[in-house]
Amino acid sequence: MPELFLADDAATEALGETLARLTPPGGTWLLRGELGAGKTTWTRGFLRGLGGDPDEVASPTYAVLHRYESPAGRLFHLDLYRPGPEGAWSLGLEETLEAADRLVVEWAGGEGPWPTDWVARLEISPQGDGRLAKWTMPDESATR
Repeated sequence: MPELFLADDAATEALGETLARLTPPGGTWLLRGELGAGKTTWTRGFLRGLGGDPDEVASPTYAVLHRYESPAGRLFHLDLYRPGPEGAWSLGLEETLEAADRLVVEWAGGEGPWPTDWVARLEISPQGDGRLAKWTMPDESATR
């Protein structure tokens, strides 16, 4: 499991940008971390990695779902903190997502059902003055 110390928001966004470039169309990221851990900050970098505008990214806690356009395709940013892990499917998400869309899910909980077999996991936790990120991807060789 790769891990990286993230000293600040810029490092957190840089990791998101790097991992976005390794995420195929249809890829899903499940994010875990306490409130304020940096999940939305990471997502800003992820959208930048797809060629989108990171300034568009906002925490989806109250809206539950945001959709962003990018040259690499659409990114759906979902927050299940309030509706719970099963809440994604009560939104009709499976009817909205297309095969090339990427999905980032905060507070994902357990297993899906996710709309793709390519599901990666990221955990961000406080460590000292920064954060520690640990992730797994379906193809671990892509992170080396």
